[in-house]
Amino acid sequence: MEPTDKEEVQRLIRVLTTAMRILDISNRQIEKRLELSPSYLSRLFNGLIELRVEHLLAIARAIGLRPAELFHLAYPRRADPPSEAAGELRRVLQELQPPIPPPPREEDLERKLQEALLRLLSEVGRFAPG
Repeated sequence: MEPTDKEEVQRLIRVLTTAMRILDISNRQIEKRLELSPSYLSRLFNGLIELRVEHLLAIARAIGLRPAELFHLAYPRRADPPSEAAGELRRVLQELQPPIPPPPREEDLERKLQEALLRLLSEVGRFAPG
């Protein structure tokens, strides 16, 4: 059974409040950092104020978490297969990325370094006083 939106929001709030507890950061400290009124965070976390994505991201940053870290903590990689939409998106994104060339072989790298060194030495020789 898929979690509801409310359950997903609660998961993210739990991650934030747990991080705050572990890092010994109070609601008031976050409110000061974000220039929010007193008790704003409590009202936000208790559903009295509509929680938006920008709230989650701002609170995470105020704690010292990057947005990607927040979502990674809330949704660690699992063995569950991706949804059909996620699988299709991943396939399209991979097609858009240029292929990564294999690293050069050691012999090719050494040859290219020798050629570059010889070119450099010939340039220096051309400009040497003389």
